[in-house]
Amino acid sequence: MRGLEAQAGRLRERIAAGERRAGWKIGINDPGVQRALGIRAPVIGHLTSATVVADGASHSLTGATLAAIEPEVAVHVGEGGRIAALGVALEVIDVDRPFDDLEAILAGNVFHRAAVLGSSVKGVTDLAGRTGRMTRDGGEETTIDVAQAALDPAEVVDLVAGYLEAIGETLRAGEVIIAGSLVTAIPLHGHERVTLEIDGLGSVALELRSA
Repeated sequence: MRGLEAQAGRLRERIAAGERRAGWKIGINDPGVQRALGIRAPVIGHLTSATVVADGASHSLTGATLAAIEPEVAVHVGEGGRIAALGVALEVIDVDRPFDDLEAILAGNVFHRAAVLGSSVKGVTDLAGRTGRMTRDGGEETTIDVAQAALDPAEVVDLVAGYLEAIGETLRAGEVIIAGSLVTAIPLHGHERVTLEIDGLGSVALELRSA
């Protein structure tokens, strides 16, 4: 838990410097990586106004060690911690440290670099029967069985709420949880456009640039 407490301390510092708390991320949702780290569940990181970029905007990979992109479901939190809506998201991560020190990974915000959120679809709370398509530069397409690949949205909310309770925090209405990658993280190499569409949940796009 020391790593999560250190992460929470850094989040408080960022808020004191003027950033706004935007939400949370599920990280390390791959069972194989969890086994290697000796954990039985995913972990969490945080999102702030400084790392959430607009749909269709660009993000520079300058300074990244090993940048990759992850397609995700976005869970929009309502009053009382209920699921108010679902949507789509893309997260850029930077694998800037080895996968052998969980405390350091947590303290470093679980490789988070940036996220872009699509529109939210109110009243939708489940993923049954949904297919996703991630496209890179309008060509290479990855088809995703979202219901099979995604964590259950209700379980995502409970997981994040549990972690936050342990460090004296709570979920807030209006926050967003990006709910873990639907595929193995895909390395990024510079200039390209990535889009994600999920049936019934809309689409989102991000331009990547190397400088």
